[in-house]
Amino acid sequence: MLSGTTMMVSLRPFNGVSPYPSKHPLVHRNRQTALRGTIYMSAQTQAVPSRTQRIMESISVSGEVGGAGGAYSYNALKRLDGIWSSICSTQTVQQAPQQVVSSFPGVSSRSVLAEKQVDKCDVVVCGGTLGIFIATALIAKGLKVCIVERNILKGREQEWNISRKELMELVEAGILDEDDIEEVTAVSFNPNRCGFENKGEIWVEDILNLGVSPVKLIEIVKKRFVSFGGVIFEGCSVSSINIYDDAAILQLAEGNILSSRLIIDAMGNFSPVVKQIRGGRKPDGVCLVVGSCARGFKENSTSDVIYSSSSVKKVGNAEVQYFWEAFPAGSGPLDRTTYMFTYVNPQPTSPKLEELLEDYWDLMPKYQGVSMDSLEILRVIYGIFPTYRDSLVMLVAYNHLSLLVVSGA
Repeated sequence: MLSGTTMMVSLRPFNGVSPYPSKHPLVHRNRQTALRGTIYMSAQTQAVPSRTQRIMESISVSGEVGGAGGAYSYNALKRLDGIWSSICSTQTVQQAPQQVVSSFPGVSSRSVLAEKQVDKCDVVVCGGTLGIFIATALIAKGLKVCIVERNILKGREQEWNISRKELMELVEAGILDEDDIEEVTAVSFNPNRCGFENKGEIWVEDILNLGVSPVKLIEIVKKRFVSFGGVIFEGCSVSSINIYDDAAILQLAEGNILSSRLIIDAMGNFSPVVKQIRGGRKPDGVCLVVGSCARGFKENSTSDVIYSSSSVKKVGNAEVQYFWEAFPAGSGPLDRTTYMFTYVNPQPTSPKLEELLEDYWDLMPKYQGVSMDSLEILRVIYGIFPTYRDSLVMLVAYNHLSLLVVSGA
């Protein structure tokens, strides 16, 4: 029973006599109730913490950062589960989305914003965690670029897994120097396993075999961006985007006004621009991910790119199939990150992330051949990734202006 829930207790009198006197402060009775022999008592109950709650509240976590997987607290998990529950509602359209982007005839100099101070640039990138990379590539080409990020622009503690070949593409785009790759790489490993239930295994090399520190990587790229003259509006949120014949005017909730000819939406799965374009429509499918980074893995030299060791499983009223990933972590030789994920249709019966985590604590030790008692949980990871049949990686043209949508694809 949830904390703060009112519990109604029916008390039956013994031989017509109530077990509590009528003046008891918790008892509410009237003559009709007394004649029926039923008394209602209101009591406050406390929920029994789940294993997930106990584990997460025992871990010291740093502040939240932007981007998927940037929050590790139990409160953040409950918030995300609340969002997931609203997506899973029976409504086809969750709610009328906020009108963020609007198109107006004429030039921006005739708008009501023309008399206010406006920062002008060639490109505005909304969303900095991944947007910093495309912003740096563009500013390296000589364009004037601004970034809008609602949090402080910094990377999360949990490593990203990538290959060296993919990192070299950032070098080719002018986003990194080759020497930076060694600085941001926390760990490297080979070989990498792919396997499915009783169907054999395939071992590959150099696939997602580097653990890169997002903290270091984003800090290096951020400094490079600023050194080229880039401007970052941190702690700022997009309020509106007005499209005119000659410019796109972006107004921030904090009052700043930006003018640009191209706006790139890199605000992620829950971008308000994406919500508007999709009209609040539910996603066709969702990938649910839970996991942890833990210390205590003695066998820790290889990775699993994808692995499934079981068939369909019942979770509540839903059926799911679990898949796994596992990677050595750069924080220590015994540290390992394991992810458990599944794909579901967003239905009222779909499992919540906390339910998946309850399964994860049982299944992960069996999957990795360890005991939970031998592990120290460093952080808990979770996320939801909506998917749609029609891709939204698109260029939306308003008059002669462009809005590049790369969120929620």
